[in-house]
Amino acid sequence: MKLWKSRSSGNKRRESEKEDLVSRLKKDVPRMRGQGEPPDKDPAHFSGFLCDLCNSPFAYHELRQCILCGRWACSSCWTPEFYVCNSCNGMITLHTMGDKSSR
Repeated sequence: MKLWKSRSSGNKRRESEKEDLVSRLKKDVPRMRGQGEPPDKDPAHFSGFLCDLCNSPFAYHELRQCILCGRWACSSCWTPEFYVCNSCNGMITLHTMGDKSSR
């Protein structure tokens, strides 16, 4: 007796396409820092850190680390939709546009 539904093959195909996109992104996006490595300190401010994209000083709690490249980005250089920096968001956009045009 089966107590759960078996997944259709269509779901497996979609999952493999997503995995393929993620693996392609990780291959194409250069790693700037490892996860957990701190941002660069701002030499002009005592407790300031630099955004890797706009090079402006911010407090540590105002910066977020990108999950793909490891860059530290401020709120204006950040794309909350995918939790990545604007640079990696451009790569995601290019990859998804390429996927749409190849279909």
